[in-house]
Amino acid sequence: MRHILTLILILYFGVSYGQNFSYPSIKSTGQSINDFVPAGWTILDSVYGDLNKDGIKDAAIVFQYRDSVSLVNSSEDTVLTQPRILILLFKNAAYNKFTLIEQSNSFILKHDNSIMDDPYQGITIDKGILKLDFHLFYNMGSWYSTSSTYKFRFDKKAFVLIGADLSTIHRATLDYEDYSYNFLTKKRSYTKGNDQSGTKKTTQKIFSLTSFKTFKTFKEPYSWEIETDINL
Repeated sequence: MRHILTLILILYFGVSYGQNFSYPSIKSTGQSINDFVPAGWTILDSVYGDLNKDGIKDAAIVFQYRDSVSLVNSSEDTVLTQPRILILLFKNAAYNKFTLIEQSNSFILKHDNSIMDDPYQGITIDKGILKLDFHLFYNMGSWYSTSSTYKFRFDKKAFVLIGADLSTIHRATLDYEDYSYNFLTKKRSYTKGNDQSGTKKTTQKIFSLTSFKTFKTFKEPYSWEIETDINL
């Protein structure tokens, strides 16, 4: 009986706390990445690299909340999860300080489903390009595995999405589909094949794009229906 009451109290306070949860405002400057960690949060991942082509290594950091809270996700389901934050920092060598340039409270997917692996795979900076990798792998309920990479580049005042790759594979038949979007050239490459037989066919096409996506307009992976039934 005592264990049941304890579980009820944990669930009750977890849900009520989640309803009052709010993301913190990150401080604007600091000498190290540790200066930007909000109270109650920890660094899940971090990487250094030049993001604004000034020859100085900047930083990208993923924070994760220490406790689990109950939140409503993009599918309007209530889930128990640990919130995550992405921040991007520029380094000023003259003052030996980092400055906060971008904060996204939604782009880093959370591990909020017990039947799937953690969707967040990592972050890299390569030749001024910020790359974010995700992977959807369900332990039950789906034969499909999905991987994606999003490429952002700083342009004047914001990080814009300049490219994205989306791949799906059926784990039983090994049939796969690969989509690669270049938002600078407005070209899309599509490959359909089978890993077992080695067969594949690639086609390309031009697509329309009215404006570049940023972290403000593209808030979460797999939320943009770029083509019919294709969620990037």
